[in-house]
Amino acid sequence: MSEQLGNYRVVDLSKHLDPATSKRLCKIRRFYQDTTKDYHSDLEVESHLGTHVETPYHYNDAWKDVLGLPVTAFMGRGVLLKLACGPRERITSKMLEAADDGRLREGDIAVLDSPFQCEPFSNDPGDQRPLLCRESGEWLAGKKVKCIAFGDGVSIEHSIEDSCDMHEAVLSHDITFLEVIKNLDQLES
Repeated sequence: MSEQLGNYRVVDLSKHLDPATSKRLCKIRRFYQDTTKDYHSDLEVESHLGTHVETPYHYNDAWKDVLGLPVTAFMGRGVLLKLACGPRERITSKMLEAADDGRLREGDIAVLDSPFQCEPFSNDPGDQRPLLCRESGEWLAGKKVKCIAFGDGVSIEHSIEDSCDMHEAVLSHDITFLEVIKNLDQLES
């Protein structure tokens, strides 16, 4: 879904959460609060549910959490990098460089996608998404992006070693992850 906001085209990248179909803990109980005469909700959710941000604290409790980062860490110019890669291939600096073509600037949000789509964290045996790894992380950290966003076209979860290497390479630089984003097909650049 996209809308116009002045001169800007806004695309909602959020994954819809449905407690009835979620494979992870997602319970919502709405109730009427008699003392305040209005409705409230109790939420019981697992982290890594739906579209979410991971801060450095996610990986190392000595690193910054949400409150330790400026609000500008969570918004800004995004650059879509459509990766040309093979199935389950590690994403290399050469692939990122080709997809970037000089567009990324310091402080940008790198939005990564590939032709291979699969629901993240689904354990689907047919999952062919390319893998983020240390080389990917070092290249993105070198570009001084502030956030790395990805959805159904990139995997961070299929190799524990690659995942840890990626987390260390970027989160140590106060770069955040924006995971499980949707509607990337509606982005233009």
